[in-house]
Amino acid sequence: MMQSKGRRVTLEDVAVEAGVSRSLASLALRGDAGVSAERRAHILKVASRMNYVPDPHARNLASNGSRTIGVIVGTIENPFISELVKAIDRAAREQGFDTLLSINGSTDEAAKAAADTFISHRCAGLVLVAAPADERHVVDIAERIPAVYIGRHSLNARVNSVSNDNHLGAKLVVDHLVGLGHRRIACIDGGDGPGAGRRREGYVAAMQAHGLTPLIVRGDYSIDAGWSGCTTLFAGAAPPTAIFAANDMTAIGVLNYLFRNGYRVPADISVVGYDDMPFSATAAIELTTVRQPVHLLASQAIFSLSESITGKKTSATHSLVVPELIVRKSTATNQTPSS
Repeated sequence: MMQSKGRRVTLEDVAVEAGVSRSLASLALRGDAGVSAERRAHILKVASRMNYVPDPHARNLASNGSRTIGVIVGTIENPFISELVKAIDRAAREQGFDTLLSINGSTDEAAKAAADTFISHRCAGLVLVAAPADERHVVDIAERIPAVYIGRHSLNARVNSVSNDNHLGAKLVVDHLVGLGHRRIACIDGGDGPGAGRRREGYVAAMQAHGLTPLIVRGDYSIDAGWSGCTTLFAGAAPPTAIFAANDMTAIGVLNYLFRNGYRVPADISVVGYDDMPFSATAAIELTTVRQPVHLLASQAIFSLSESITGKKTSATHSLVVPELIVRKSTATNQTPSS
C-alpha cells in the first residue's frame, strides 16, 4: 500500500493493509490478551513495515482520563429500553461523562463486537443494557474494561450489576390480584428475556404462598407472545380470570386478543403488565403494571460505573431497585368469586 508523501500512516491504514477491522488492529497494537498471538504478530509486522507511529494526541485523549462511556443495547425497539437509555445518558452527563451508543447488541457476538469497538476507542467504561445475554460474555468484557450490567440481577464477583427487584415485582402483582378475589391467575412469561426468570420465580412463590396453583405459558417480551399465550389459555375448560403478562408489550398482545374475542377488560378478565412503558397510562389502555424506576436504575448504574472507573472500589457491587405497582383500570374485583 503506497502512502501519499508526507501523510501520516493512520491506524485505519494499518487495519486495511492487514485485512482486519480498526478495533482489532487497535487491540493487537496495544497487546490485548483477546487477540491471538498469530494475528497480533501479523498486525505488528504490517505496522512496522508501514512505519506506523501512534498519534500522541489521540493517545492522550484515550488515556485513563477519558470521560466517555459506551452504552450497548440489545433491543432498542422496546419502549422501556429506549426510556432507560435516555435516562442513562442524562445520568452520565450529570456526572461529567459523554456517551456513545451502540444499538447493535441483538446477539452476543454483535454485543461483543460493539464492546471491542468501544474499548479500541479507549472509552472509560461500558454500560451493558441486557446485552450480551450470556453472563460469560459479560464477565469477559468486565475483565477488560470497567462495566455495569443492567437487566438481570447478578451476584458475580467480577461484574457490577443493577436490576429492578423482579421477584418482588411479581409478588406485588399476585398479591394485588388475590386481593381483588382472583384465584385463577395465569402468567405469560418472558422466556429468556432479562429479568424474566426472577419474575417467573416471584409469581410461582407468591401463588404458592396464597395456596394457589401457578399457571405459566411460555412467551417472550413481545406483542405476539401475548396473543399466542391467550390462545393457549382460553383453549382450556377453565380459563383464567386474571393474566399477568411478562411486560407491557406482552400485555398489549393480551388486550388485543381479549378485545378481538369479545372479552371485557376488566369486567371479564383483569390484565397486569410490567415496566410501565409510556403508552401504559394512555386513556385507551389504562394498564395496571409494575413500574421500573428508570431514573434510579440509570443513576445507580452510572454511580457504580464511575466508582469502578476512578478506582474508588475494586470489588463488584450488585444493586436491586424496588419496583412499584401502578394500579389503573385494567384490573378489577373478580366477578366470579367461586372460580
